[in-house]
This record gives sequence, C-alpha cells and structure tokens, in this order.
Amino acid sequence: MKARNKTAETLETKKTSGKKPSKVFTALGITLAAAVLIVAGVIFYQKAHYKNRWYKNTSINGVDVSGQTLEKSKEKLLQVHDGYALAIKGRDNGRLTIDGDAIDYQFDINSDFEKLFKEQHNKFHLFTSKNNYTLEYSVSYDGTKLSELVNESDLVAGSDSYPIVKPQSASVSYDETKQQYVCVDEVPGNKIIPDALLDAITDALTKAQTNLDITDDKKYPELYKNPKIKSDDAELQTALSLSNSAALRYIVWNMGEGVKEQITPAEISQWITYKNGRIKYDNDAIADWVENFCLKYKTVGKTRTIKSHNKKPVKIYGGDYGWQLDYEKTLAQAKKAIKVDIDKEATENYINNPNNENRKALTIKRKVIYANTAFRKDYKNFINDWDPENYIEISIKEQKVYVIRNGKVAFSCRCITGLPVEGRSTPTGAFFIKEHREAYTLTGADYSTPVTNWVRITWTGTGFHPATWQPWSRWTKDLYKTRGSHGCINLAVADAARIYKMSKYREATFIH
Repeated sequence: MKARNKTAETLETKKTSGKKPSKVFTALGITLAAAVLIVAGVIFYQKAHYKNRWYKNTSINGVDVSGQTLEKSKEKLLQVHDGYALAIKGRDNGRLTIDGDAIDYQFDINSDFEKLFKEQHNKFHLFTSKNNYTLEYSVSYDGTKLSELVNESDLVAGSDSYPIVKPQSASVSYDETKQQYVCVDEVPGNKIIPDALLDAITDALTKAQTNLDITDDKKYPELYKNPKIKSDDAELQTALSLSNSAALRYIVWNMGEGVKEQITPAEISQWITYKNGRIKYDNDAIADWVENFCLKYKTVGKTRTIKSHNKKPVKIYGGDYGWQLDYEKTLAQAKKAIKVDIDKEATENYINNPNNENRKALTIKRKVIYANTAFRKDYKNFINDWDPENYIEISIKEQKVYVIRNGKVAFSCRCITGLPVEGRSTPTGAFFIKEHREAYTLTGADYSTPVTNWVRITWTGTGFHPATWQPWSRWTKDLYKTRGSHGCINLAVADAARIYKMSKYREATFIH
C-alpha cells in the first residue's frame, strides 16, 4: 500500500509540474512579443514623424529646433540672429555688448547644417535623448573694428566705474586679531589678456552665440591674468609655518615697580621676511627697537630741579647721574631670544588657542642689564630718580660745597673750581660719586700731583681733593677766576677729609 501511494504521488507531481511551465512561458512570450511590437511601433512612428524634422530635445547653438523641418529651423536660426549682438559677461560684473552692425557682422548657415541633420537621422534616437549641437556658421565681420572695440572697452581698458584690478598672489601675513600669521588668499583680479579675449569672442561669433560668459575659469583658464601663487601652494604653507615659528614668542624684561617691557609677535612680524625656505631678520629694525627701549628708561642727562641749600629751586642740566640700560648687552639679549628655537608643540598649541597659558609657554624672560643705576625708580616721573633728602650740591657761583642730609645742610665748605676757560672749567650737571681713594695722583699735560682723600665725580677726572697750594687764607668766591683748577673741586685739607668721609658711593652730586 505504501509503494502504491508513493507511485501515485510521483505521477501526480509530474502532471502538475508539467502544466505550470507551459503557462509561464506562454505568458512571457506574449509579453515579449507585445514589447517588440511596441518598440517597433515607436521606431516606425519616430521614423515616419521625424523623417523631415529634427528630433525632440534638439538645440543648435542654444536655439531649440525640436520637431522643426530643415527649412523652418533655418528660418528660425536666421530670425534669431537677425540684429545680432553678443553679450559678454566678465568678472566683477563687467559687461561688454558687441553689436553686429558695429563690426559689419554677416551671418549665414552653411552646408554643415544639412550634414548635421542627416547624421542625426542616421542614428537611433530615443525620445529621452538630448541633442545639443554646436555648429559653426558662415560668418564674416570686420576684424579691425572688432579689435578696436574690444581694446577700448571697460573690460580691457577699465574706467572709473570699472577699475582694472591686477591679480595678487596669495601670501602670509600677521593677523593682529588672531595673534599669528595667516594665509591671505589670492586676489584673482580682472585684468584680461586681450588676445585671449579676442580668441574667445571670435569663437563665439563663428558660432553666432548671443551670450559669452568669460568668468568660467574651467572653460577659459588663460583669459585673465592669474596670480603667481595660490593659497594651496606648498611653498606658501612652508612660509606660514616658518613665519609662525619665528614670530610667535614674547620676550619680557621686568623693569621693577610692576612695570614690564616686552617684544611681541606683532613687533617681530615687522622684522622678519621669508625667502627661499628661510627666515631673514632685519637687524637694523631690531637695533632700533632696543635703542628706543633703552632711551625710554634712560634718565641720564635729563633736566632735574633740585631744592638748593637755601631752599630755592635750581634746574640742573646734563651730567651722568641716572638710569641707563646697557645697550650692547640688551641688544645681544634681544637677538638671541628672537632667534632661539621654541618647542613646536608649544607654538602649535598657541596657534590653535592663543590663551594666557599657551602664551606663557612662548614667553622668554630676560634680566635687565644696566650700564648705570640711580637711587630709585619712579615710572610716573622718570627724573625723580635721586634721593631728595641726601645729596651733594656744588655752587660755582658761590664757590661752596653743601652736603645735604635728611633734607638739611649737614656740612658746607669753601671750594675753588676750575678756571673758567676752555679745557679747564668744572662741568655742570647731575653726577654721582664714583670712587674714593686715600691716595691718588692727579695727572695732566704739564703736571703730576699726588693728593690724598680723592673722591671722583666724573670719569673725565673731576673730583674732590685737598689743594695745599691754594691761598685759603685770602679765599674769595672769585678766586677761581684767576687761580682755578683744571676742573676739580679744590678743598682745604680738613674740608677734603670731611667730604671724603661724608660722601657716599653713587650719591647724587649736583654742580651748577
């Protein structure tokens, strides 16, 4: 029974599977046949309908001639180009219209037009196909008139309303807002190459185009003069990197009293240039900055007003007392700091975020080096650099020396200053006590005299010392006019000893 059932099932399956394929293939055949008939019908219709017409979606030099006969399309093209003019669009809204009449423009359709018609009908064409043809016509015009019109146009010659802008290469420049060097994009400009423009116009006239867009850089890459360097130039990126590495640093001097002086990236950017893969420094500009820095804090030679022994104000001019930076050493500091290598990661961090923390990593501190110092610093009034309570005053007019202590005259004595003639007069100004020597030899062109209790006031040789050869018993305040020294402050022996003990190293000494 089981065997019979299996056989029956097998026979039944075979019957079923034999019928179904027959129906599927029949339906598929009918569909294919219908499709073939439809396509054949479309082709037949297309061939019949467009036998003497341009196919659908056909344009010639921008003019739609779809479904038109050859003759009608010719008429349309001639009509479109009747009163022909070519409108040209340039950069920066530049415009130029070439009127056909102005250049004696003549237009006609040549035999290539009919050849194109035949070529289209010799190919299989779908309704969805688009056929945009570019065809040269038979044209003629006065080339001389065209050349004059183009060269005199605003596009080429420029005008008040359309200035010609030359192309500018991309560059690197220091941006004070961003506090770093940035890449400045190139400026394309609008300076046309006249011959290239004429070539483009000639091509448009030949095709009887009515519009010409010369701002299309891909189509007309050589029509405008181009910048030599563009922003994606590898050399420019190298210049950007090296310029930032060189400029991004802060060189700081602590001047005291809460005052700091510094060289900033903005200033360094004025002193560096990039060329051929290297940074070049303007040493003259660096020297000028350091000189101005030194002069800013220099009080030597400034005019001061002191309160004299009799409480009256006296102006003191010149001298060598005061603050003065050591120019040569400060310059060496600046140059070394400007050129020292800085960690690249610190520079990159600052470029990405110029905050105080990243700025600190680029800060180079330098110690202030003075060639001369004074008693105090007053950055509100620089010349208040001496001790107004303790100083020495020498009055040439009175021929007196006054030692001021705690604002009062603690000691005074007679003196004889230099003979008031060239080469021997005592210099006036604000000076400081430079040295004390118990024994010293005064030398000159015609003398060599040993003295005691020598107190130097100037580096050129002016100082306090006893003068035993002077007639102190008959001293007068005019004696210096006949028996004056070679510039020193002559004192009696006892007075010289007192001055030697009372005067202090670097103490302000005013001679007037």
